Amino acid sequence: MISPQDTWSLWALILSGTALAIWLENNFKWAAKLSGPVIALLIAMVLSNLRIMPAESPAYDFIGDYFVPLAIPLLLFRANVFEIARVTGKVFLIFHVASLGTILGAVLAMWLLNGRVPGTNTETLSQVAGIMTASYIGGGINFFAVKETFGTSENLTGPLLVADNFIMAGAFVAMLGMCGSAWFRRHFSHPHELAAEQADAAVVGGHWTAKDLTLIDVAKALAVAFVVVALAKKLGVLINDTLPASFYRTLLGNKFVLITAIAVAAATLFPRQLERIRGAELLGGLMLYVFLFSIGLPADLVAVFKNLPMLFLFCLIIAVVNMGVTLAAARAFRWNIEEAALCMNATLGGPASAAAMAASKGWDKLVLPGLLAGILGYIIGTAIGIATTNGLIAWLGAAK
Repeated sequence: MISPQDTWSLWALILSGTALAIWLENNFKWAAKLSGPVIALLIAMVLSNLRIMPAESPAYDFIGDYFVPLAIPLLLFRANVFEIARVTGKVFLIFHVASLGTILGAVLAMWLLNGRVPGTNTETLSQVAGIMTASYIGGGINFFAVKETFGTSENLTGPLLVADNFIMAGAFVAMLGMCGSAWFRRHFSHPHELAAEQADAAVVGGHWTAKDLTLIDVAKALAVAFVVVALAKKLGVLINDTLPASFYRTLLGNKFVLITAIAVAAATLFPRQLERIRGAELLGGLMLYVFLFSIGLPADLVAVFKNLPMLFLFCLIIAVVNMGVTLAAARAFRWNIEEAALCMNATLGGPASAAAMAASKGWDKLVLPGLLAGILGYIIGTAIGIATTNGLIAWLGAAK
């Protein structure tokens, strides 16, 4: 086994394993279906459980301390709230309905499964509910932010991430099926689907084209990210020293909430300057992949597979309620099925997934709204996830 003190060898394996996961995802269909994050997690679990890499090491602390906080502003360079509100229109409203469905699903899952998931108690399962609320409103960035906030065990977050990705993939297939279903077409309007068919499903490909990345772009992106995190840390200390102990201090003084708020403020106040910096999302995405790899290292495979079935059910309940609430509202208010599916996808899968679905279906006018709705999820997901955990602990703790 590599020594926990052998930092260089450990980082060589961390980055090699991360690169392998990304390469597999981009070159093999089976790997793309499994998803790069899950592959990175599984590679780390195997290396750790075979005793090739240690479960714990000071070398891993750098990832949680620096990579996760820096990834947040890097992924929010386009989070201009005015642009989101202007472009998304009705999608903005439907997205919030889908987010409400996620919250209701998390509460229902907690109520049904509390005491039934091995190795959990009310507090730890409330953390799971908060993590999944954040993830199924925003995405992976929010999943990790809430996980780090509460220090949730990797024996829970490891299988939870696997369950999360499988449910998300299943929901993606279900949403595509809905939009092509004769039953849904009879009961919901579908103008974008009709337009796509008439245009022979022309897809806007420019959104996904690679852009040249220069050294100055990397330098600017990292500089902005470091400034945002530094300001958030200073502001967090000020808030925690000034406000009395309360729920509001816990939320407002949370470093991930502050990082998100400052990053969004920067993107809103200086949209043109930040949008001109290329590659920020790539850097942020790489940091998240490395973090995904690292959370697989302390995970005990026996505990992971023991917890997986119930956590799979937990995620399924949240996703089903999200979709049920959104479809019921769409039916009641006569929203079209494409916009409803887009918002379900933006909450459950994130901005890239929503935009990809719109592009693949030929819904040209929904590609950008889907992307921006997903970014909105990044903005609000962490705070709502933390509030959900604290609210459930207070509610169920008082009920005992």
